Amino acid sequence: MRAKREYLQQNDASIGVYHIQQDSFVPYWHYHPEIELTLIKKGQGLRFIGDAVTTFEEGDVVLIEPNVPHQWVSSKEVNEVEAIVVHFNQEHFKSIPELNQLLTSFISKGSGISFLNIYQSISPLFSQLLAKKESYLWFTDLVLILHHLKSVESDVIPYMLSRDINLQGNDRLDKIHQYIFQKYSSTIRIDEIASIVNMTKTSFCRWFKHVKGISFIHYLHQFRIEQACHLIKHSDLSISEVCYEVGFESVSQFNRTFKQIKECSPSTFRKFIHK
Repeated sequence: MRAKREYLQQNDASIGVYHIQQDSFVPYWHYHPEIELTLIKKGQGLRFIGDAVTTFEEGDVVLIEPNVPHQWVSSKEVNEVEAIVVHFNQEHFKSIPELNQLLTSFISKGSGISFLNIYQSISPLFSQLLAKKESYLWFTDLVLILHHLKSVESDVIPYMLSRDINLQGNDRLDKIHQYIFQKYSSTIRIDEIASIVNMTKTSFCRWFKHVKGISFIHYLHQFRIEQACHLIKHSDLSISEVCYEVGFESVSQFNRTFKQIKECSPSTFRKFIHK
């Protein structure tokens, strides 16, 4: 999907705070020079940050590096989402030695950081920040949030490959992503999707790997497995039903691919999340 350069309303400010309440998160592949810190209060679905595709749900807390394309896309059954989003200018923070020292705890580790098991303790701090009307009061609350996050368990979101190509944007990726969103539960043939972007199968495979750093089939498998994880977490479908719901043609292929990507079987994954 083409990455869109997002221009924020408060361009002259060091910090921007946004309260998002709507029916769903729709595809909006974009980037900006500010660091982004997002708390998901309601909603679930797929999260795209750089090249990484993972599930998200209520309580998701993520920091995204500057100029990394990203988007949240709601699951089909979701009819209400809520998020608190904070943007802040890293250059302004770096100009203050004490803040620069705090910022180094988060920067240059990858495309971003996903913070784990933090919602109960961090949510009140986000709400406190959101309640402030004057922008200068956001500063202290943001420092408190970052200080709190500095010491919690987290996962680094891998640095994206072909970053410059993704930032330039590409109409082909727009069409490909939209097609995957619409058709992932059915058979997707490479020659078919190559024709959508007016390429031969060979040229398409070479181009896609250059842009995304992985083959199209591997990318499609990642997408389907993350959809499967969402269904395993949030539905009572059997493993075989999940397999066909996300577009795999056999349970054996699904189990094999799931284990390659998640390093465990679907049944083990279900047991783990329901402990």
